[in-house]
Amino acid sequence: MLSSNPFGLDFHHFGLAVRKPQKAIHFLNDLNYQIGPETYDELQNVNLRMGEHSSMPDVELIYPADSPGPLDQWLSEQPQIIYHLCYVSANVEQTVDQLRHKHRIITISPPKPAILFNFQKVSFYQIHGFGLVEILECTAKR
Repeated sequence: MLSSNPFGLDFHHFGLAVRKPQKAIHFLNDLNYQIGPETYDELQNVNLRMGEHSSMPDVELIYPADSPGPLDQWLSEQPQIIYHLCYVSANVEQTVDQLRHKHRIITISPPKPAILFNFQKVSFYQIHGFGLVEILECTAKR
């Protein structure tokens, strides 16, 4: 996959945080998304389900686990929110270096294996003026 931007990033999915997934799953099913099985990610302490579509962007549903976790503050005032945008990078370290030259970013979570993505590494960054970005380290979208 060839990126058309200087950061080497290609769009992967929207991250939709929800308090409870049932209504979001119902809506995505009505749009003909294929919803994957529930996955608990113990490193992030969240439940996850990936919605895939043949012609629309993928949507990752993220919802709280049984114990306090990273979504609690995000969902304290609203039941759902686009939580992050995910991009793919073949070289996360190089991508982050390039981003830091042009943007103010804060590392929220350094690279760690993600069960939902076959243990490929994901990391999270707050980009000033834009929001939370997840970077999935891999060479192809799927």
